[in-house]
Amino acid sequence: MGFTGKNPKKADGAPRTTIIAAGTSLVGDIELKDNFHLDGKMEGCLNSQGDVAIGRSGRFKGEVNAKRVLVSGVLDGKVDADRIEIVASGQVTGEINVRELVIESGGQFIGASHVKKHDTPVLTPVAAGGEASGQDSAVG
Repeated sequence: MGFTGKNPKKADGAPRTTIIAAGTSLVGDIELKDNFHLDGKMEGCLNSQGDVAIGRSGRFKGEVNAKRVLVSGVLDGKVDADRIEIVASGQVTGEINVRELVIESGGQFIGASHVKKHDTPVLTPVAAGGEASGQDSAVG
């Protein structure tokens, strides 16, 4: 399972993804404009303007800020994203702040979730008599 939709692309049109392979351990912070895929282990802070995927063998501990997050492995920490998807093999422990939360049958989530508000247009109320509020007529 994966994300569908537009991905950040290189000049030649191919999507760019940073991959941490299985067997690799990384401690530190990463900041990306593109996608990120973790099959190894990482501890730290991950900021991505694209999507983040934690593969089946992936283990992440720390903080994730991304557009969308897909968890097939284990994520322990804080997540701030527009969408998080926890698939059947995925386990998330911690605090999440998202607009959309999807947990597939078999997926596990233990922690606290906070729902971000969707961007909605601000409506201006109209006063009785057809005049816009905040406008007074002059008497003279």
